[in-house]
Amino acid sequence: MDSINKCRIVPSNPSPEHPRTAMPQSPLSALLAFEPSDERSLVEYEIGGIGLIGDDREAAAQMIADDGMVVACGASSVLMRWRDRRDGGVAQEGARLEALRTFMNIGFGLPDRQKNPDHVQGHVAELLWSRVIGERRTCRDGRAFVTSEPIKADPLEPGGDGLVVYKSDAGTLVFRLWEIKKHDSSARVSQTINRAGKQLKTRGHEYLAKIAGPSTLTATGDLAELYDSMLDLWFDRSSRAGVGVAVSASDEHAPTGRRAFKSLRTHFPAFTETGQTESLVFAVPDFPGFVNRVQEIVWSGL
Repeated sequence: MDSINKCRIVPSNPSPEHPRTAMPQSPLSALLAFEPSDERSLVEYEIGGIGLIGDDREAAAQMIADDGMVVACGASSVLMRWRDRRDGGVAQEGARLEALRTFMNIGFGLPDRQKNPDHVQGHVAELLWSRVIGERRTCRDGRAFVTSEPIKADPLEPGGDGLVVYKSDAGTLVFRLWEIKKHDSSARVSQTINRAGKQLKTRGHEYLAKIAGPSTLTATGDLAELYDSMLDLWFDRSSRAGVGVAVSASDEHAPTGRRAFKSLRTHFPAFTETGQTESLVFAVPDFPGFVNRVQEIVWSGL
């Protein structure tokens, strides 16, 4: 996450709508201006992004485009070449161009080989979640962020969407398994949340196994103990386990109250402690348009 959070936020190709000027350096969480859940809600949720317009919207798109290329390229020199071209540098040619196109195509497609818009929107939904989770160093129930598993470069790759490890205020490592969805505007947001919760209920153990097993090869100390016992904790519905659902949608589909989230507790009735069931909703004005802008910034690096 640190490599993502240190990215340089700059506009891409200048235009009358997006001139090359200094952009706000605020964390994405601040730009999204999250509103906390109803105190009576059994699921702890936050809704943000409703007022994301103008320079703040452009800054957010720049962050997410850069994050997407970090996820795809890692520390490869291709990332630096992409950033240089995005910022007005010389275009790549030959093998260097083909390498860049290969990395870019994984999550965003290419201008001449476009991906299904739903898949790109799903990828941006995961990128939004990943950055905000990394910025939430302390949760309302006292949990402190320790680490999170990287999101997938390919949104169609099977497996879990997100796993986050925290240290409780008592000093114990706990985890939250997340499912991340792009909202289908033909349904209610509550239906998307319910579908995500049901997926965690029926397949969460498989997602955890795919992450926890390999992680035991590299983790050490208390973190190794957590990964080693993660499946046991999940099946026991332990207080060290928990779930989250993140949904990205256009602002007109933002939930209007706690009832939209109640299905998550229905699927996980044993998770009764504060913060064991949680949700993030990214309700951005014209979410498909925001995704198109992110994709445009990514392609500006060709």
